Amino acid sequence: MKTFAKLFTVGSLLALAISVSPGFTGEAHAYACKGNQYSGAATKNRKFAARQGARKSWENAMKQQFDLSWSVWKIAAGKSIQCHKTGTKHTCLALARPCQYVVQ
Repeated sequence: MKTFAKLFTVGSLLALAISVSPGFTGEAHAYACKGNQYSGAATKNRKFAARQGARKSWENAMKQQFDLSWSVWKIAAGKSIQCHKTGTKHTCLALARPCQYVVQ
């Protein structure tokens, strides 16, 4: 009986979480991605700042070349950021294929 109660509780919580999730509409969602990889670069004193700058540079380039909907780093495909240090400066290169969120 205890096992059934545990399963029922977990199942109930999962169903409740799905039903009250903000933005859950039951529609299928997909991403459309460009075939080519694009880049953005930045040079900063700190590696973290250079990584963030390279990502921001990539986002800005995608906004200019395509539009805002193609500039979301979080949903880009094949993302990578490569960095190297020269003297006291860190230079990073962000590479990714831009993707666009599509509701079907």
